[in-house]
Amino acid sequence: MGLQSSGARFILVVRLPLESPITAEFRSEWLPEGFEEGVKDRGLIITGWAPQLMILSHKATGAFLSHCGWNSVLESLSQGVPLIGWPMGAEQFLNSTMLGDEKVGVCVEVWREKVARVVAAVVKGEKGSEMRRKAGEMREALRKGMAEEESPGGSSLRAMDEFVASIVSPHV
Repeated sequence: MGLQSSGARFILVVRLPLESPITAEFRSEWLPEGFEEGVKDRGLIITGWAPQLMILSHKATGAFLSHCGWNSVLESLSQGVPLIGWPMGAEQFLNSTMLGDEKVGVCVEVWREKVARVVAAVVKGEKGSEMRRKAGEMREALRKGMAEEESPGGSSLRAMDEFVASIVSPHV
């Protein structure tokens, strides 16, 4: 409902509830009453799988409301898209906090009014513009890092060498 109240255009990917069988069909009652009707002119609801990286790479994507799993964080930042963190468990809380610290994302408490305010601010506001600029810088840094990693002696190779050395070392 906070997303609906934000006034932002959006794509919402809805997956089946965890307790549902994998073969279950999507049911409208899984969404708040009146949600689909209330957003039909500015929201696209996708049930099941969606091409996340393709969506993130589109120039109209202003922000990504995400649970902040590491793959989603990397995909978003690789496209220069700021994140609105909605962590659900595990390392997602840490990832969301880190994004805020780096000023490429914000964490949102799950209250309707808060979600509406944060989505509107990131998608339409000055804070969102600054976050997109910082996320773009992060994208360039990631691209530069990937280019360095492709060369002999890059950081990934060094990290792997250090990891293997720590495993085979008798001091471990």
